[in-house]
Amino acid sequence: MTSQKRTSRNQVQTDSRERLLEHRIQTSHRMLALSTAGIVTCAVAWWVQSVRAEDGLSVPYVRADIIAVSFLCMVPCTILLAESMSGVLKRNHRLLFLTLELICFLGTTGIIYLALTGDQTSVTLDQEDAWESFVLRPAIAFWLLVTSLLLAGNLFRFQESASISRPGVMVWLLACITALLIPAFYTQSRVDEMVTQTEEYLGSGRLGDARQLTQEICVLSPWEEIGSTSAGDLARDLDRDCYEIERNLAFMRRRPVQSEEFTYQRARLLSILGQRTAAVRLLEPWTGKSEASPLSYQLLGNIYQHQENWGESERNYQRALKAWKKLPRSEQQQAGIVAAWKGIAFAERKRGNYAEAEAAYLSALSLVPTADQHFLLAQFYEDTQQTTKARDHVQQAMALNAARYAIPGKKLISSLQQQHFGCLNVWRNGRL
Repeated sequence: MTSQKRTSRNQVQTDSRERLLEHRIQTSHRMLALSTAGIVTCAVAWWVQSVRAEDGLSVPYVRADIIAVSFLCMVPCTILLAESMSGVLKRNHRLLFLTLELICFLGTTGIIYLALTGDQTSVTLDQEDAWESFVLRPAIAFWLLVTSLLLAGNLFRFQESASISRPGVMVWLLACITALLIPAFYTQSRVDEMVTQTEEYLGSGRLGDARQLTQEICVLSPWEEIGSTSAGDLARDLDRDCYEIERNLAFMRRRPVQSEEFTYQRARLLSILGQRTAAVRLLEPWTGKSEASPLSYQLLGNIYQHQENWGESERNYQRALKAWKKLPRSEQQQAGIVAAWKGIAFAERKRGNYAEAEAAYLSALSLVPTADQHFLLAQFYEDTQQTTKARDHVQQAMALNAARYAIPGKKLISSLQQQHFGCLNVWRNGRL
């Protein structure tokens, strides 16, 4: 009896050691799978970012963060599939396993070839082609990851144990939901941000930047609307507008004129197209002269503002302000001074110099006490948590131009009530 107990105990210990060994083997396999997936994700994200840095489009992901989310969310599903193929097909249906493996390798080779040789300059999809963009993102991620995991398994000669339990239906369902829904929601949230940014670019005349964003929206979500226009139609309109500007620039290059006004016009067109570095190179030689136009300084300040070079932006707006003040008083001169003060204020605000920014905003307001200036000051005071001043100026903006600022004003007051310190005073005095 004692011998039987000892034998039974030894058997239990042996089984326990085997299960522990199998668990360690499976853990090492999955660590390799995760490492492989991480390397593949980093590689494709780097490639997408490098294409975008050269003003190209990498279909169908466009941006590095989108491809990272798509690939990482696909990892659980591909690991489960690779384990099933290695543990079931490879053991019981080897010919079928080798056939599927060959298909994966050939498909991945084709994907890489198309990615490296395809046109990455401009893509505009119609709403009828929306399914292509929607389907390709998870399909490519799935294909590349499965192939990478199978290749890693072959290189390290991993063999799945037949005794390891297989995941159930719920595990597969959760993996599929993670692979499909999370990237879709994330991509749509990024598209919403891009639509808002595109509208801002269009409002400020930055057609080149708007065109690039619209093309990206067409790849990510061809059915999206910007304003009341479909992304595809807007992309084609922007292509035509930018083409006309490029034609004008080509004509100006063929017949150059050595004057500051001519140079300013060329630089302005370049900045509209988003070619800000080239515009700066054109303007810089003229800005060192004593009689330089304030328009040149102002354009430089605006360009540096878009490049988030706040120091240079503030410096050029200051030079524009001095140049405007030297000119005879006129409507254009007053508008130029106001624009210079606003540029100075924005640059100082971004640099954290709030006292200087407030002084600049107030200087612009003293010259043109319009609803626009009051609302701009209200936004500044909201940002710096000066709730009483923000409330006063937003109410003045609403009083001066109710048609334009009634709804934005209510939203700003509501934001003051909910978010900032000192909001008790807003609750007491805020009149909607």
